[in-house]
Amino acid sequence: MNYIIGAYATAPSLATSPSLSQVKASELIFYEKLIESIPQIMGLEIPFFGHDIHRFGSDFLLNILRPEWNNVLTCIPGTMKNLSIDSRYGIASDDDYFRKEAVSMYKRANKIVHKVNDFYGKKSFIAIQIATAPSIPINGVSSSKYSLLKSMEEILTLDWEGAKVVIEHQDSSILGHPFEKGFLTLEDEIEVLLKLASQQETGITINWGRSAIEGKSIQKPIEHIKLALEKKLLCGLIFSGVSDIDQLYGNWKDTHMPFAQSYNVKHFEKNSLLTYENISNVLRLLDTKSLSYLGIKLLSMPIDKSKVERRVGINRDAILILEKIISELYS
Repeated sequence: MNYIIGAYATAPSLATSPSLSQVKASELIFYEKLIESIPQIMGLEIPFFGHDIHRFGSDFLLNILRPEWNNVLTCIPGTMKNLSIDSRYGIASDDDYFRKEAVSMYKRANKIVHKVNDFYGKKSFIAIQIATAPSIPINGVSSSKYSLLKSMEEILTLDWEGAKVVIEHQDSSILGHPFEKGFLTLEDEIEVLLKLASQQETGITINWGRSAIEGKSIQKPIEHIKLALEKKLLCGLIFSGVSDIDQLYGNWKDTHMPFAQSYNVKHFEKNSLLTYENISNVLRLLDTKSLSYLGIKLLSMPIDKSKVERRVGINRDAILILEKIISELYS
């Protein structure tokens, strides 16, 4: 198997260190060691922050990416940045001004896709992950399938140069449960995608941790994957961990917790629910070769104090665990 690595969540540039020169140096070392340590990298999950794909500018990352990689662009960082400014922002927003503002962000993301492709002289992306903001229920904010459909019709008119536009499902709000993102339900997202099926191939990406957060249960990712498979929309699967009780990573928080320990790996989090059993239960549901991509997105806590060895190590060891489990399941 080859994997998508959401390396930006582990990278030193996520830290708030005031010494930019020091962070830049650490960033380069991090990616160099990551690439050396994980030969199974198919590509990166690249963050779009609203204008650029890296804290130090898009060109900084272009000099790190490997030309042969097939990457995924995630637009959740740009979405969350804009939501912090106004809670009505998002492609599913019933406020048409903020809906159009969100569509405009995806038009900028489209330009980034073209820039990267032009730089390497090839199609460098297999998927563009979009998010169905805004968050509900919040006073003065509303979203709907109608608004999402309207936005998706506009987004799909853009030339994505072969990349599939997929909804990256976040946690949706459930009565009585505190939420992290609180976007549209998977059922609503799927209903909209099925209406668009005749226009262009689209899909759903499931993030294990975010689905677990939604249901406050390890069963919710299984339910989401089964539903996406049933509707023939499952495109990608990303493993991020979560805990129901952890002082550092929080309880049911979207902090991309590393895997629990399996096979005596060095880098792990003992309270993570991404255990051997839970990973195996998910992978048994599907043929991994039927996915457009399979990957990980992990965060190294504490953000400002983690050494490069740990940042690289939690990614390397997670891939080692996945490799061994997949080998056992398909042997």
